[in-house]
Amino acid sequence: MRAPRYAKDDDELKALAGQARQWACPHCGRRKTLNAHGALRGCAEDGPGKSTLRGRRFFCSNRGMRPGCGRTFSVLLATLLAGATVRTGRLWQFYRARCATGSVARAWAQLRGGFSVEAAYRWWHRWQAGQFRIRAWLHAQRAPPETGSLLDHLTAVCGPADPLAAYQLARQEPWPATRPPPST
Repeated sequence: MRAPRYAKDDDELKALAGQARQWACPHCGRRKTLNAHGALRGCAEDGPGKSTLRGRRFFCSNRGMRPGCGRTFSVLLATLLAGATVRTGRLWQFYRARCATGSVARAWAQLRGGFSVEAAYRWWHRWQAGQFRIRAWLHAQRAPPETGSLLDHLTAVCGPADPLAAYQLARQEPWPATRPPPST
C-alpha cells in the first residue's frame, strides 16, 4: 500500500497515523518502518504565526536495527497547496472571479485577498500552464459538458464546494497549477 499525499481533514490525518506501518516508504520502498512523526504546522492565509495545522510528517525509522532510510515525508490536508499559504478554496474563488470579470486585478481586488496582485498574476499563469493536465484528467473522468468552460467541467467532476481540494484527494497529487508531481 502506498502512502497517501493528501488527507481530507484532521480526523483522517489521525487515522492515517495508525496505518503508517502498512505503507511502503516513498523514498526507499521498505515496509513496516514508518512512524507518525508529528504535526506539520505553518502559516495560514488569514492567521498570524505558524500555528495552523497543514498536515502530518512520517519518519522511515533507521534507529536501532531498523532497516529504514531515515527520511521523512508529509501528508498534507487537501485544502492546502504545497509550498503556498493560500488555500484551495480561496484560489478556486479567484479562478471563478477571474473568468467572470476577465481581469486578474479586478478578480483579486474583489476577493480582498491579503496577497499582492503580483501573486494573483503568478497564480493565473500557473493555472494556464497546468490546464493541459487538468483537461486530460477531466476528460478521463467524463466527457466535457456541451456548453461551459473548464471551470464548469471541473465543478461537474469534483463538486462545487472546493474542486481543487477534491482533485488533490482523488489524484493524490498536487494541484497541477503548483508544481509537477515527483517521478516514481
